[in-house]
Amino acid sequence: MKEIEISFYLIAVSATLFHIGMLGLVLNRGNILKIIMSLELLLLAVNLSFITFSLYLDDMTGQIFVLFILTLSATESSIGLSILSAYNDHRDNIDLDPIKISRKNLKI
Repeated sequence: MKEIEISFYLIAVSATLFHIGMLGLVLNRGNILKIIMSLELLLLAVNLSFITFSLYLDDMTGQIFVLFILTLSATESSIGLSILSAYNDHRDNIDLDPIKISRKNLKI
């Protein structure tokens, strides 16, 4: 019975972290660093739920997926931050407004 309570609390924490990450993505559309941090929070919430279900179901598949997701998130952050530093060196600014593509520039 104690395992079910711990699993429930971990899933509740995971869902809360996921919602905080989604709020960070929706509300902070102007700062790209906050967007990257929100994406990392989303990925870590998914990892926590994978680990919780893996422990609850006594299966190693969730833990293997966590390993792949952590590798993917580390490469995503490093590539994103390197692009940001190059953009900052070029423009001396990292606002998202000049980066956004407007509809009138697209040929549809």
